[in-house]
Formats: sequence, structure tokens, C-alpha cells
Amino acid sequence: MARSRRFTAQEDALRFALYQDLIGVRTYEDIHVAIESRIAQLCRADHLAVGFANLDGSVGLEWKTTTAMPLLKDYSEWAPRDFVFQSTVMQPNIVLSDTQMLRGLPLERTETYQRSRDARLRLEHVMAALLFEDQQGLKGGLAVYSESRPFSELEQSKLQALIPVIKAAVTSVQHQYAVRFERDLMKALSLELGAAMVLTAMGRELVRTEAATRRVSKWFAPSELGAGGVPEEWATRVKRLSSMDGPPEPEWTHSVKNGNGEQLFVTFTPSTVLYGGRLTWQLRIEERVLSVLQGWRESLTPKEREVAECLLKGLANKDIAGSVECSEQTVKKHVASIFRKVGVGSRAEFIALALS
Repeated sequence: MARSRRFTAQEDALRFALYQDLIGVRTYEDIHVAIESRIAQLCRADHLAVGFANLDGSVGLEWKTTTAMPLLKDYSEWAPRDFVFQSTVMQPNIVLSDTQMLRGLPLERTETYQRSRDARLRLEHVMAALLFEDQQGLKGGLAVYSESRPFSELEQSKLQALIPVIKAAVTSVQHQYAVRFERDLMKALSLELGAAMVLTAMGRELVRTEAATRRVSKWFAPSELGAGGVPEEWATRVKRLSSMDGPPEPEWTHSVKNGNGEQLFVTFTPSTVLYGGRLTWQLRIEERVLSVLQGWRESLTPKEREVAECLLKGLANKDIAGSVECSEQTVKKHVASIFRKVGVGSRAEFIALALS
């Protein structure tokens, strides 16, 4: 039995050429070109499609195929109902035949079969596998189709033998992209002096400078940090900014934290780099001494001092009212009095003067 499953000399030559072409691939298209004709020959397939996890982090797979795109162009919309996906997702990295996937269900009764007919493709038999990596999740998928003859167990075993090297090539391309992406982010951060960080629209960290790590460690307790060591407050603020239509509300574009005569002032601005088709957010993290504010305390009433602290945290009047336990109208009067005593005309001037 073992001898019957060996590659022939001709098949070994095809496999060797495939391996060679997968060394040093730089793009998904390189992988598709390297494997398409060779796998078709090894498995005697009429069609091949290979899917890759989107490099920009968006959901779904980017499909490469010469002949099966009419079936797969809207695949993400009906994938949960595809018997191929339903079966392969339960047994990742294992090549399954249509017989194993259907488990007695007539092919003609599946949505996949009907869609292939609507796409004017005669896809009677299929072998497929989803490519997964531990801790990294879905990497891609591979499917070969036949218009008439069923695939043999020998052809299934030949395709299975190729799965590890194809998965390794996919991982290589994704790693190269991640490195280039991080360099782009670091280049963007290099324009900012001091501590900086870039978060996705969902508040997940993409990159940070060493200075940012030091300041996060200094100003936040472990209990205040979320996944990846990002302060929960910052992640929440970025999610809110990303959900806003149009320009963000001014009070959400900065965050203030006071302590021991110092202040951590964080500015949130859209980054020039997209992730998953959405804006990323750049955080500039500044540390200032509150020396000027200490001088103001002598001229402010106790309640005005409380309101002044809230202003430096970037709170809106409604939030200040809840914090100092008074009405919004009273807050407005306190703010006007503070501005008059300090000699400024707006919140922006007040904060800038306090941090100068």
C-alpha cells in the first residue's frame, strides 16, 4: 500500500518544481502561479482555487483562481452554508473529499451545487482543506474541482502531502507584509517626537515606541490595561472616535491624567496608515509638569479648582456636573469665572497655558 502512494518520477519533478518556486515568494499571486498547474496535473483537476487571509486584517479570504471565480466572487456571503466550508473548518489542514464532506447528502441538494450551475460551472467533485496555524488562526484555503470523475484516495494523499509547504509559503508572505506594515507605521511614528502608539479602529495596538511603553508603565496599573497592554481608557476612546460620522468631537481627541504634580496628555489623531480598510489612530503621549496650575490655585475657589481639574481631563460640562455634583448651568458659571481669573478665552487656551 505504501508503495502505491508514492509520487512517480514525473510527479516528483512537478513537486520539486513547486517547492522551488515557493521559496522566497513575495505575494499571494506568486503562490497561485507556483501551484495552480502543478496541482491540477498531480490531482487531474479541472479547476483550482486558493484563498488567502486578507493582509489588511479584514474578514474573509482573498481568492485566486483562473476559472472558478464566478462561483467564489461572493463567497464570504454564503460560505457558512457551503458544505465544503462547514466540513473543512471542523478538520483544519486536512484534505477532505466530497464524499467525506457530504456524508451521504446528495450533492444536487446543496446550495454549493446550485451556485456552481448558476455560475455555468460543472463542478461534480471537490477536494478541499482550510489552512490554520496555531495561535494565528485562519491562513487560507485550497480547493480543487473535477467536472466528471471523482478524485481517488491516491490523489487526495498527494494533495495532503503538499499542504504543509503551501501553508508555510502563505505564512511567509503574511510575515513579510506584517514587517513592511510595521515599518510603515514606525516611519509614521518617527515624525512624532517622544512617546507614540498606533491603535486599530477596535483599540488594538499595532505598534508603539519604547518611550510609550515607559509612560504606560508609569501611569497605569496592570488592572487598567487591556489586551496587549493598551490602557482600557485609550482603547475605548479610539473605538468611540472610529464610530463617529464626520470630524470627531473635540473633547474626544485628547485624554488627560493628573498625578503627583504631573500630567499625562494624550492626543488622538487619524494615522496615515489604514488597517482592515479602516483608519488607524496615532496617539502622541506627552508628560508635563503642572507648575502653572499650582499658581492658579490661590485665586480659585475650592469648587472652581474641582472644575479646573475636570477641564484638564477634557470632560464636557455634562460630565463635569456629575463629577462635582452641581448643575450644568452652574458649571458654565464656574468655567467662565476660571477663564476670567486665568486670562484665557477657551478650553484649548486654558489647557495650553496649563501645560506651557
